[in-house]
Amino acid sequence: MKTRYFFAFSLLALVFSCGKEVQDQMPGPDDLVTISAILPDAPATRGAGLETKLSWTWNSGDKITVIGETTEIFKIKEGFSPKKAEFVGKPVKGKTFTILYPGQDAVEQDWSVQTQKGNNSLSHLRYEAALENVDDYFTFAFDPAWAAEHAGTLKQTGVLKLSVEVPEGITEPTSIAVTADTPLFYKGNGEEEKTDKLQLNLTDCTPEDGILTAWFNTSWNAAEVPSGATLYVVLGGNDKLLSRDVLFSKASTLETGVVNLFTLAGGGWADEAQNAHYAGGKGTKVAPWIIETPEQLACLAGDLAAGSIRYAKLNADIDLNGIDWTPLNNVEPYNKLIDFDGDGHTISNLTVGETPYASFAGVLYGSIKNVTFEGASIDAGANVGGVVAGYVGMTTDLIGCSVTGVTVKNSHVTGSVNNLGGFIGVTDYTGAVFEDCAIEGGSVVPSANIRYVGGFVANVNKGANFKRCTVKGVTIDAAGSNRVGGFAGQAGRYDGCEITQCVVENVTMKGGQNSAGFVGVNYFPNINKCAVIGGTITAGNTNVAGFAGYPEGNATVKCQMTDCYSTMKVEGGSRANIGGFIGIAKGLIVVKNCYAAGEVTGTDAKTGIFAGSVDVNTAAISSCIGWNASLPFAGAVKDGSAEVKDNYAGAEGTLSAKATEMGWSADIWDFSADMPKLK
Repeated sequence: MKTRYFFAFSLLALVFSCGKEVQDQMPGPDDLVTISAILPDAPATRGAGLETKLSWTWNSGDKITVIGETTEIFKIKEGFSPKKAEFVGKPVKGKTFTILYPGQDAVEQDWSVQTQKGNNSLSHLRYEAALENVDDYFTFAFDPAWAAEHAGTLKQTGVLKLSVEVPEGITEPTSIAVTADTPLFYKGNGEEEKTDKLQLNLTDCTPEDGILTAWFNTSWNAAEVPSGATLYVVLGGNDKLLSRDVLFSKASTLETGVVNLFTLAGGGWADEAQNAHYAGGKGTKVAPWIIETPEQLACLAGDLAAGSIRYAKLNADIDLNGIDWTPLNNVEPYNKLIDFDGDGHTISNLTVGETPYASFAGVLYGSIKNVTFEGASIDAGANVGGVVAGYVGMTTDLIGCSVTGVTVKNSHVTGSVNNLGGFIGVTDYTGAVFEDCAIEGGSVVPSANIRYVGGFVANVNKGANFKRCTVKGVTIDAAGSNRVGGFAGQAGRYDGCEITQCVVENVTMKGGQNSAGFVGVNYFPNINKCAVIGGTITAGNTNVAGFAGYPEGNATVKCQMTDCYSTMKVEGGSRANIGGFIGIAKGLIVVKNCYAAGEVTGTDAKTGIFAGSVDVNTAAISSCIGWNASLPFAGAVKDGSAEVKDNYAGAEGTLSAKATEMGWSADIWDFSADMPKLK
């Protein structure tokens, strides 16, 4: 079977003898005749250069059954060699014959349950074969070429060798099994009955250097494994039953007449006893745990495994009313992976008190998708907090972290320490993906003056990707806090990030220093095709705007905002650096094809319809529009204005006409109304 776990097969090379002894005269019916039989050489293997040291040999007491018009049993003669032996019995009538080894019971053999004594022991293995419809039985070899030469076919049993890195906690394995969701294996050498499991009971079995080597006999009928099927390796020992899954992306075959090698590395084992906690499934990709009740959902935190990924799927809406939720992964070293599929269902009344990374997931290590959280209440206290996750990414080996199709409705988040977000607290992993997620209604209200408050995310430390995410109708009351954003409190502090097609709509905000309708402080993100629609922000300190409060780039990494707009109302009072789009622009930033069209009020001179202040002349702001007849484009431009050019401040005609005149792309913008909208 060809899989990522290295099932390997090959054809069996056999030593055989052709040639037919010439009989001078036909024996009588009661005479004894001697026949000669040759066993195949060591069965072939392929895969990872492994040798099995397995060789079939004749044994005292062996018998061969020959079936023609009559049936006779032949017994082995003394003096046989390991591969060649003579057998004595009565002659068989007929023109074609079926030759069975080790006799008639080979057809009735049951391979579904076997026993191996000792690690890597071969003593329980048996060779069984059938030469069918051959024209000679006096001198023969269990070899496909001999069978073909004599007008027949050969069937011979195979072997499955498992080399398994034993998981921690199992020192004395007592059983190992290969199971399937449907019957795939032949239970015996007959062609009628199939089984979904091959089990090997183990006695006196001590793994060598942590490796269990198990040997199974398999039927002389090949087992076909279809594409997309999953086999499970189930290991028992030390009062535990653990399982691993093997997904077959292509159709495969458990061959006959060869040793099929299967190597299974460590990690990824699931406790079979845990499966009883759920409505179904095994916690694997193809058989996720099925969750239908609050109690089943609450089992997840205890059933996740360090260094391994577990899969879970909702099969019903879940109401957590009255349950104090323990985040799934909030205990060091935060290495329990989860793939959680809500399958379109809703988790309501999630309630989390003061606990590390207060949220549903704690530290998200994996993915969450297709679920709605409604009526959540997160009181993070002196901890990072958010509804979906407190933190995303704590280690460098995080793989494929994502949140897709997740909605948070009418939920409330509060806390007294830095990093408080409506959706997540902090994302600290380069490559994390957030797509098609939303927050609707609810509030984010810190109980003290803190740093980093966001309607969606408090702080994007490293490069993450946000696409088509929205924040709608949320209240953010953080008048004394620093770095507050309708979407993100801070973005791109240590690495660039991508924020595309994200929208903040009808959000009511109070923010302290460095606050804005979209992002409070943005260092090195690339923000593209994003909008702040309606809503109000009231300044509690300086550097407050409808879109970005404090954007700052440097000579190495640019801070970019292109094809974005804000119609948020900005109430600046007497605060400085108040703008419809930018509070204060610092360093190397690039802002192009953006507009601000919300009402802006403020008494400080550093108040502008687009920017409150442009502090250094490396800030490139071009082809932008501030739609207001009374305010300047920027309240103040320090150290020259060479890079602040080709912009417009005013209200003549329509904003769409002005944008068209300035060359904005009709592929990005819809100019059919007075104000452009993003497509």
